[in-house]
Amino acid sequence: MSARLAAGLAALLDDGVRAGVFPAAAAAVSRAGAPPAVAVAGDATRATRWDLASLTKPMLTVTLAMRGVAEGWLDLDEPVPAGADAAGPGPAFAVRDLLAHRSGLPAWVDLAAEVDRRLGPYADGRWAPGEPAAAAAVEAHLAELARAAVPGARAVYSDLGFIALGAFLARRLGRPLTALHPGFMPPRPPADPAPFAPTGPCPFRERELRGEVHDLNTWVLGGAAGHAGLFATIDEVAAWAASLEAAAAGRADAPLPGAVVRAFWDAGNALPSDTWRLGWDSPSRPGYSSAGALLSPDSVGHLGFTGTSVWIDRERDLVVTLLTNRVALGAGSQEAIKRFRPAFHDAVVGLATAAR
Repeated sequence: MSARLAAGLAALLDDGVRAGVFPAAAAAVSRAGAPPAVAVAGDATRATRWDLASLTKPMLTVTLAMRGVAEGWLDLDEPVPAGADAAGPGPAFAVRDLLAHRSGLPAWVDLAAEVDRRLGPYADGRWAPGEPAAAAAVEAHLAELARAAVPGARAVYSDLGFIALGAFLARRLGRPLTALHPGFMPPRPPADPAPFAPTGPCPFRERELRGEVHDLNTWVLGGAAGHAGLFATIDEVAAWAASLEAAAAGRADAPLPGAVVRAFWDAGNALPSDTWRLGWDSPSRPGYSSAGALLSPDSVGHLGFTGTSVWIDRERDLVVTLLTNRVALGAGSQEAIKRFRPAFHDAVVGLATAAR
């Protein structure tokens, strides 16, 4: 089954390269705990390390929160302060509201521009990514934004909420995020860029990026944050996603209690008007979801801006991982990946069903 499925995946990825959706890609599909079928396209190999972008949220921050609940050192209703400045800490948000993107914090702000405003231009050498002065400027801005937030009213997908949550979990554990996961890279070009998929130019940094985080806000924070920054191979991401599905399905080899994973994935965590559970999305109506039309309604998933995604179909016990570097092709690739993802997932369901 794995060989036939891998061949089908390879054909789908090759189609994406030829259509100009992305220059390179990798995909993995596993079912019921079986070894995954894996395929690559473009100049990628199974050893290629991908900038996961917002897949960092579930792979690091949400998984840490699951572990905290399982081990008893985290309560979903405990308060998380968002930043601090001369006026003191910003208002606190419940862990569950941050996980479900209903803190009331904005989706995104330009932290590089904000640090420039407070400290002077980066181009003039006034600050460096990850240094204490830059971190303090970000904290102060988060505190200001938090004072204007109205928690609980609606879901607004927020990088800022996960920045606050990631920093809180790191403080709780007494270690920096870089010590909690090996997948972060420093905010500078690596000595050997060859293992990394390129992600295109950054006007602010004035260089092509390869092995350096694409997300500029993460770079400002030193290359590691609760919302983005991880790099990983297709096998590493697929193994992590499969481990969560194993837990939810009650298999003995799972690293987390199934009850905790199922509680995070429970549909009851979503507001009636949105699809967000605790740190994970679920399919919107067919025609509007990156999951396509065939994954079950109780599936959970997450996307990354660079062109990455994981979807887990709980009814089929099916885990689908797609990693690309679509951002290397520029702004026009965003619409192309939006069209590709649902068609890809529909095709994968057909391939997986035929290969049984």
